[in-house]
Amino acid sequence: MNEAAPGESFRTLEAKRRAPTILGALALTNLVAYAMRNELFSVYPDLRARFGLHDAKLGLLTTIFLVPHALATLPFGWAGDRFDRRRVIAGGMLLASAASALGGLAGSVVTFSISRGFVGLGTAAVVPVANSILGQLYEGPAKASRMAIFNLGLLFGGAIGFLAGGWLGYPGVVYVLAIPGVILALLISALPAPRHPAERGPSAMGIARGFIEASRELLRIRTLRWLMLSTTAMAFGAGGYNAWLVDYLERDKGMTQKSATDLLVTTMFGAIAGIVFGGRMADRLRRSRPAGRLYVILAGMTLTIPAAIAALLLPAGAGLYIAGIATMFFISWYHAPMAVSVDDLAPPARIAAAQGLVIFTMHLLGTAPSSWVVGLVSEKTSLYVAMWVPTGALGIAALAMVVAIPRFPADHARARGSVL
Repeated sequence: MNEAAPGESFRTLEAKRRAPTILGALALTNLVAYAMRNELFSVYPDLRARFGLHDAKLGLLTTIFLVPHALATLPFGWAGDRFDRRRVIAGGMLLASAASALGGLAGSVVTFSISRGFVGLGTAAVVPVANSILGQLYEGPAKASRMAIFNLGLLFGGAIGFLAGGWLGYPGVVYVLAIPGVILALLISALPAPRHPAERGPSAMGIARGFIEASRELLRIRTLRWLMLSTTAMAFGAGGYNAWLVDYLERDKGMTQKSATDLLVTTMFGAIAGIVFGGRMADRLRRSRPAGRLYVILAGMTLTIPAAIAALLLPAGAGLYIAGIATMFFISWYHAPMAVSVDDLAPPARIAAAQGLVIFTMHLLGTAPSSWVVGLVSEKTSLYVAMWVPTGALGIAALAMVVAIPRFPADHARARGSVL
C-alpha cells in the first residue's frame, strides 16, 4: 500500500488503511446492482403471462432500464467529483432498492416499466463513482488487478440475477434483491473513503455549468473518444447476448431452462478467469509499454469473435460448453483495463466524470438498444439470425480499439500533466 502524502486528511489516511474492506464493499454493491439489472432475464415466461409481452417488448424492458441508467451516469459521475462519493453511491442504491421492490406491486406494464427505469437510474451511481474511489486508493502498477476484483462483482451479480430469477420467479425476485441493496447502502455510508481532490459543495447554479465544462474538456481527448466508440460497440454485443441468452438456448438449442441455466453457470467460470487474467495481463504489459492495457483489450475483443461464432453454430453438447466458456473468457478481458485506461486519460479532477461519460455512451447507445434490437430482429426473422447482430458489433469494437491505441501515450501524459 502506498504511503499517504503529507497533509492528507484523516479520512483519506483511514481509507488507505482499510482499502481491502472498501474494495470488498464496493464489489458487493456492484454485485447487487448487476443482479438487479439481470433479475428479469430468467422470468420472461412469468412476464409474458403477467403482462402479455412478446419478444420486442420484453427486449424493450431492458432498454427502459438502461436509458435512465445511461443518462444518470453523467450527473452521478460529475457529482462523484464534487461531493462525498459514499453518499452518492448510497443514495443511488437506496433508490434502486425501493424501485425494485415496488416493481413487484405493479398492476400494469406501464407501472412496471416505470419501476424498472428507476432501478436503472439508481444503480447508475455505482460504477463511475466506485471506479474513481478505487483508482485513487490503488494508484500504481497493480491498479487493473485490483479493479478486476471490483469487476468480479459485475460477473457474479449478473449470474446471481439469472439464478435468482429462475429460483424465485416474478415478483419474488424483485422483492428479495432489494434487501441487500439497502444493507449495502448503509454500509457504504459508514466506511471511510479517500477525499476527492476536487470535493466541494458548489451551489445549484454552478452544477449545470460545471457539468458541461467537464464533458467538453473530456471529449477533447482523442483517445478517450475512440475508447468510447469501442466500449459502446462492445456493450451492444454483450448486452444483446446477455438479454437473450437463456431464451436462445431454450428455443434454438432445444435446451430446458435447467440445462440452459447450468450452461450459463458453467460459462461463468470462464468469465471469472477472464476478468482476473485481463487485469493481471494488462498490468504486466503496462510495465513495458504505455498502451499495454489497450493491447490486452484489443486481444480479448478479437478472440471473442471466433469463440462466439462457434457458440452460435454448435449444437447443444460438450462443444457448446467449450465455446461458451471461451466466449466468456475472452469477452471479460476488457472490464478492468478499460476502467483503468479511462482513469489514466482523464485529468485528476475529472476522473469520476470521465467514468460516467464512458458508461453513459456504453449504455445509452450500446447496451440500451441492444436487447430491443435483437428482440425486433427475432420477431422479423428468427432468434438465431438476431444473435448474429451482437456478434457483428464485436468486430466494430475491435477496429475502434486499433485506432485508439497509437495516441494513448501522448494523451495520458497530457492528462497527468494537467493542472487541477
